[in-house]
Amino acid sequence: MNLLSLIAPLLLADPTIAMDHHQLTAQIGQTLTVESVVSNSGPGIAHLNVVSLDGVYVDLEDWSQDVTQPVPGGGESALDWDFQAVNPGHFAVYVVLIPKNGALVAGPPVHITVSPRQTLDTGGALPIAIAVPTLLGAAALITRLKTR
Repeated sequence: MNLLSLIAPLLLADPTIAMDHHQLTAQIGQTLTVESVVSNSGPGIAHLNVVSLDGVYVDLEDWSQDVTQPVPGGGESALDWDFQAVNPGHFAVYVVLIPKNGALVAGPPVHITVSPRQTLDTGGALPIAIAVPTLLGAAALITRLKTR
């Protein structure tokens, strides 16, 4: 065996992707950031993906405007991904590396639970919508009658 055959497996190690989170929680409309670190890769493209674990269609363009980033290759490349939670439910966000040479590499998923935003309860609005103008009208009428 020569030295090259011993070193080659180390130099030709498969690319890997690591994520800085395993799990996140958010509310609809909240912007989140995750970081992926791509190691041992040649040049390529990294792509962000969002999948619903509840079986609901996800439009990636609603979640993020920047879903691809170049990876220069060699060593480690840290990539930040900003996205907005658009739908309530359970999701997996992951990064796929598309190298110039070789097979695709998928990173581990970041599990995200998105809760719906609380809205105001309009159940008691009708009595107020009727009472306030009525009281204002009555006060104006009483004031007008007193000034005569």
